[in-house]
Amino acid sequence: MRLAFDEQIFAIQEYGGISRLFAELAKQYVAHPEFGVELEPLRAPIVNRYVLESPLTMAALEVHEASNSYKALARYFTRRRPDVEVDILHNTFYLPHGLAGYPGAKRVVTIHDMIPERMPKTRRRLDLITRKRRYVERADHVICVSAATRDDLIHTYGEVQAPITVVHHGVDPAFKPGAARWSDLPEKYILFVGNRSQYKDADVLFRAFAKISREYPDFILLFIGGGVFTRAEEQLIKDLGIIGKAQQRTLPDAEMTAAYCNAELCVFPSRFEGFGLPALESMACGTPTVLAAATSLPEVGGNAARYFTPGNAVELAEVIAGVLSDPKEQDRLSALGIARAAQFSWERSAKETAAVYESLLR
Repeated sequence: MRLAFDEQIFAIQEYGGISRLFAELAKQYVAHPEFGVELEPLRAPIVNRYVLESPLTMAALEVHEASNSYKALARYFTRRRPDVEVDILHNTFYLPHGLAGYPGAKRVVTIHDMIPERMPKTRRRLDLITRKRRYVERADHVICVSAATRDDLIHTYGEVQAPITVVHHGVDPAFKPGAARWSDLPEKYILFVGNRSQYKDADVLFRAFAKISREYPDFILLFIGGGVFTRAEEQLIKDLGIIGKAQQRTLPDAEMTAAYCNAELCVFPSRFEGFGLPALESMACGTPTVLAAATSLPEVGGNAARYFTPGNAVELAEVIAGVLSDPKEQDRLSALGIARAAQFSWERSAKETAAVYESLLR
């Protein structure tokens, strides 16, 4: 079958969860011709590093690097929508321009989360011009990245006419135990990965860490990604008395495995997620993982993580201290996490997505 992605998300994101999904799907279809999916070339400028750093995927999609996202998006908005014949069109995002083109193709849309709709204060500029609901109404099949996201979709939009299938993300094989420590890592640290603002609840982790820092004076609270600490965060660190014990780093993807593997604990306190890929990456590396008992995170972590009530810093501190003080519990969570993460692969995601495509052609 002939499959077309559009270049929306590849023109917007250098890195990010949504572009990672579609880049991984493309890689799998190139690597596994037995899935029966042939990619239609995009022939477009993009900024996405996941594709640009994969020569085979780049060649299959016939893309080239744009100097910046503005130029890539300008090209996307001004080019005439393709009128070539393909069997399936799988849109990568929800900009209005993507509703046109590829006449006769069956349309598939993936819903990654319903955070902008459920939490309007989190909306970014792009969210204000997207047409997610229209994409869902036009779709012949809807894919959700978790059962929690599927439930949020139905709760928000009501009855959805198209069939809905849940297809989980995978985890890159690079995330595995045993990565060597690099010199810039603290000796002992608790890890947080990703953006920290709003519903990510990093402030809850700051407060929880402050409650245990005297008991564990050698530990650092390490944040990777999300940009340098804001003035508000610097003030919170000062008020909590943990100056010098909270640090922020920005790392390339190639160094993330080492960051996970050498952490004593990884905490993901977000109260709203569509999937929660860092939680899966942490478990794949054998790092004991603590998650908020919210939205999709229990679906990802299963029995392989410890949980706390979202927003409850006192309870989170108790869970962290309980794990740090119990080597047997650390070993148990490590083994369970590795086994749990092994159930999620990009090959499986691509195969299940291809089954959705096939169902439309039958």
